[in-house]
Amino acid sequence: MRQLVFGLCAAAVLGAVGCGGGGPVSVSGVVTLDGQPVEGASVSFTPDAGDGGGVGGSYGKTDAQGKYALKTVIGDRGGAAPGKHKVTISLSKPDPKNPEGAEKNLIPAKYNTKSDLTFDVPTSGTDKADFVLTK
Repeated sequence: MRQLVFGLCAAAVLGAVGCGGGGPVSVSGVVTLDGQPVEGASVSFTPDAGDGGGVGGSYGKTDAQGKYALKTVIGDRGGAAPGKHKVTISLSKPDPKNPEGAEKNLIPAKYNTKSDLTFDVPTSGTDKADFVLTK
């Protein structure tokens, strides 16, 4: 009987925690472009598989020093789900050459619309999710 009770308790704990998951973990870093910090860039992490542990993807915005900290899309909690993510980084500004108000992305397409950037978020989180971009 004790083994049955122990087994049921263990199953309940594993079910609550989930496989490969739990909640989001703290993720932050710095974005630079050609050696300079990028202010105002949008940083997005999209989980490679699944729903990101129930939190979806994550996003952040860089400050004047290029630093950012991620928040989840679902629930707006700090961090990102552990695991591999596709990363996109963009910075749009009004294009003075286009009178209709279109914007120009100041970050090369290889980091946003054609991004092949990835980042593997460790289960302990990280403050070293840095991206060194070049034109």
